[in-house]
Amino acid sequence: MLCRLLEIACRLYNNALEERKDAWEKEQRTVTYHEQALKLKDLRATDKELLLLNFSACQHILRRLDKAFQRFFNGLKKGEKVGYPRFKKPHRFRTLEYTYGDGTKIKVDERGRLRLYVQNVGLIKVIWHRPLPEDAVIKQVWITCKADGWFVTFALEVPEEALMKLLPQTGKAVGIDVGLENLLALSDGTLLDNPRWIKATEKKIAHKQQILSRKVKGSKRWKRLCKHIAKLHLKVARQRKDYYFKLANWLAKEFDLIVAEDLNIKGLAQGVCRKSVYDASWGVFLSQVLPYKAWSAGKVVVKVTPNGTSQHCAVCGARVPKELSDRQHCCSNCGFETHRDINSAILILKLGLERARRDVGFMPTSCLQEAVGFIRR
Repeated sequence: MLCRLLEIACRLYNNALEERKDAWEKEQRTVTYHEQALKLKDLRATDKELLLLNFSACQHILRRLDKAFQRFFNGLKKGEKVGYPRFKKPHRFRTLEYTYGDGTKIKVDERGRLRLYVQNVGLIKVIWHRPLPEDAVIKQVWITCKADGWFVTFALEVPEEALMKLLPQTGKAVGIDVGLENLLALSDGTLLDNPRWIKATEKKIAHKQQILSRKVKGSKRWKRLCKHIAKLHLKVARQRKDYYFKLANWLAKEFDLIVAEDLNIKGLAQGVCRKSVYDASWGVFLSQVLPYKAWSAGKVVVKVTPNGTSQHCAVCGARVPKELSDRQHCCSNCGFETHRDINSAILILKLGLERARRDVGFMPTSCLQEAVGFIRR
């Protein structure tokens, strides 16, 4: 039944997109979300299958299309290369969005177990990832079909105190330099190896894709093999995310101030190392996982521009030109020698300390002493 609801939602999305596309091509007229939402009631009266999908869920589908057009036009204004909203194939439309209490709700069954109720589907058994926080108000619900099953995500309105788990202050600061040879280099001299998640699985994926190319497209065996390949990619993504959450949790425990690079990852991914850059997924760590874990622990993350950090000495500031193949930093001016990524991490820390004092207003004295002491050593 959930699969059928997804097919109905996909058809509504494509019909709404076709209406907007035709109105512009034939009449040079822009169709807004409000115009399409006003027609929704009459559309449901004529299309009985659309009645299976909750009314607010239909509205969310139209909002989703409207957001796609807003991103398209905003990208054009900024001069970015953006794609026009495309028609969705059923296997690429995987999420239903509900307003909590309108078409979906958490209920207790006759045995006292929590179940998810979905309109026209019934009570669904859920394996809970973790209990809902106290005083949490559920606002939105997303039901998503992935390669290995169905998942539900709740958007909660929760007091900050319920989410924050403050960790004891350590008085330490650290600079982080990301890379491909070493995933992270810390200003205290620590080098973390790059797990290269996709490399461990790519042979198996390539073998299955080779077999897939011989199958009849659309056949049962073709679909089954597509699901196997999707599960392998999903496993890699989960391994990467799990590693980054554990790493961010360790950094939040050990340091009060974490200084990271403000990278242009899209630009870095245009070179010959794009596969390795995408596999490392620095953006997931630097923009999503690390700021959240640091905030919940009561720690501070500062981002600085990394320009020139690999070409200057962290001790004397002299310019030391290096090729990408040069992995050691040797300063002829002051004699400071270390790994080039550690040298960059120390420079990033120095820039972060200056910015933290100026912008954030948070700087324990011990953080400064720790950084200066390492550089002197």
